[in-house]
Amino acid sequence: MIVDMNEDSDFGPYRLGAVIGRGGMGQVYRAFDTARDREVALKLLKTELAEDETYKERFRRESQAVAKLGEPHIIPIHDYGEIDGVLFLDMRLVDGRDLRAGLRTDGAMAPEDAVAIIEQVAAALDAAHSAGLVHRDVKPENVLVTSAGFAYLVDFGIAHHEGDAHLTRTGTAVGSIAYMAPEQLDNVPVGPASDVYSLAAVLFELLTARQPYPGDSVSAVVKATVLNAVPAPSAFSPNVPPALDAVVRRGLAKEPGQRFGSAGELAAAARAALSGAPADPAFNRTMVGPSLVKRQATESHAPTEHISYSGPHGYPGQQVFTGPQGYPSGPGYPVQYGEPGRNRALHIVLAVLIGLLIASLIGLGVYWVGFRDSSDSNASPSSTTTVVQTVQPAPTTTVIPTPPPGTSSCGGGVGVAGGVTTCAFAANVGAAYLSSGVKGDARTVVASSPVTGMSYTMSCTPETGVVVCRGGNNAVVVIY
Repeated sequence: MIVDMNEDSDFGPYRLGAVIGRGGMGQVYRAFDTARDREVALKLLKTELAEDETYKERFRRESQAVAKLGEPHIIPIHDYGEIDGVLFLDMRLVDGRDLRAGLRTDGAMAPEDAVAIIEQVAAALDAAHSAGLVHRDVKPENVLVTSAGFAYLVDFGIAHHEGDAHLTRTGTAVGSIAYMAPEQLDNVPVGPASDVYSLAAVLFELLTARQPYPGDSVSAVVKATVLNAVPAPSAFSPNVPPALDAVVRRGLAKEPGQRFGSAGELAAAARAALSGAPADPAFNRTMVGPSLVKRQATESHAPTEHISYSGPHGYPGQQVFTGPQGYPSGPGYPVQYGEPGRNRALHIVLAVLIGLLIASLIGLGVYWVGFRDSSDSNASPSSTTTVVQTVQPAPTTTVIPTPPPGTSSCGGGVGVAGGVTTCAFAANVGAAYLSSGVKGDARTVVASSPVTGMSYTMSCTPETGVVVCRGGNNAVVVIY
């Protein structure tokens, strides 16, 4: 049962006002804190949740953790607890509207506006993940945006430590089906990668005003999420550049290890896509068919089109020049398919050079036949000896993988060294490294530990035939 109290009624030290939000976990009221003389947003949770001691303990733990984060894009929590058998959250009151209301009123956002929102939500998620928290319910209703365009991620009421199962006591999935990653649909532990998927689903909807896998029933959405090919936003909105398609599709990858390593990485890739950066090559290798660059090079010489759009929130319009099939060539620069006059001149120069070369060869032949000394045929054999030496190719050197001393293999291409690292953490480090770029390159990744429930930064560098990642609490992970 959801608490439903009348306006102007008292709840402890709070005087309740109008309901400003509703959800599956409870209701949010505009309230006045008489003890501190301030207006707040007061969330009252379902009454039966206070009867579940396990949930109450998790609620206190997570509320305390969120209150300590201090990330600007997370709604500050002033207080939390239980009054008259009802759990409550006292939060900062922010005047704004959620993304769902914006989509209903304005429709799809311009890519620039959508990415600006995603960057802010990603900052909130990365802060939560660094503290070992997984939000689990990232959706348009839980992103509040002020009139100035400042975004807040709200409703950590069902957040949990990574590794917890996502089902309630009755087996009902917590969260919103349309934004849940495939692994959340099973009763398995989830982690930051699940929030990355949800963030990509929100980006998809901001760009297209539709969900990635719409359906008339829960079962239809679940089947599409698990079985259907990952959709491309540009198929539903011509304003979406193909480079941004690749970012969204990687964020919506079925397997957690194939997604971006963090919410911030997804946001950074989306920003780069807007600037005309190529799609992530590591992800492109999983796609079937010729690359976009090759397709552009082999298209017929079609005329350049001009497409203009402007954002709904006061962002200036941007003119984009496109080539054949509508592929963008970068802001302000038309696609160049060659200049006929310059090509013709080049052909003439090449023809002249070839003609001169042929004339030279003919003259050399005439000289050799008509002007050489006839006595040359009776000349004594040359005293010059031609020595032919066969150069043997250098032997191919095979680099034998040499992991650090004391390395123990965990299987699956990873191992641990030093005695303080678990194979479960090593597997997560390996997955984060392999999903974020080409194997053999040096880079830094963030991976979670199922043992401690925390995320750690690992610095990975190539060594003799292997990649060694060091960081965390003196952890050493070897990737073969």
